[in-house]
Amino acid sequence: MLNDQAVFFDIDDTLLDNYCAFQETIQEFFPGSLNEFASKQLYRNFRQYSEKIYQSYLEGNRNHKTERWQLVLHALQQTSGIKTSELDDYYHMRQSKQTLSKEMELLLRTLKKGGILCGVLTNGFVLQQQNKIDQLMLNQFIDPNWQFISDEMGDAKPNVSCFQKVAKQLPKQMQRIYYLGDSYSNDIIPAQLAGWRPIWLNRFDDLGESAIIQVKTGEEAVVLLLSQLLSNQA
Repeated sequence: MLNDQAVFFDIDDTLLDNYCAFQETIQEFFPGSLNEFASKQLYRNFRQYSEKIYQSYLEGNRNHKTERWQLVLHALQQTSGIKTSELDDYYHMRQSKQTLSKEMELLLRTLKKGGILCGVLTNGFVLQQQNKIDQLMLNQFIDPNWQFISDEMGDAKPNVSCFQKVAKQLPKQMQRIYYLGDSYSNDIIPAQLAGWRPIWLNRFDDLGESAIIQVKTGEEAVVLLLSQLLSNQA
């Protein structure tokens, strides 16, 4: 039965294309400075630093909001008078313009039509992440009861307890919980330890355990996830 399976999604770099916003920011302020390979490498570092900033914030440090852009300026060897706050503001503006990709919208429509419970589990602050949920119009696919934001939960990834708390709230008939996420350390490892079935959306060729099920693109994620769900009905 399909109704004994659930599919949860991360937001940033999974349903929301932050890399596109990053590229647009670099192109706006430093046109022609990076090729595609270098852009992806720099974004990997930017993303990893962003995760560290959030963890630092949870530990009480409130002073690192724009440090990730200092990393970018250093990598680009930029010494002009551009403020990191300008970069951060433009990045968030471009981020707010992103929509669901066609393949992810198709996936969510298909899952909803199939009666499969879908949810979101994302790190971040309530207002910020709720704005992203609204921007992507996820309420048409995902019941707000299954939208979990770390700040509201009082727990955050990569804590295994974060996944366990979500699982306890699901209907008791759930036999399998899939989780599609982009971060090996924040999403994949804790989801696996919690007994979920993680699928790693590894767009940027990060290093991780080869045994983990992974895909490189949204299109691959759709095909793999649907095949996994259907194979369990055979």
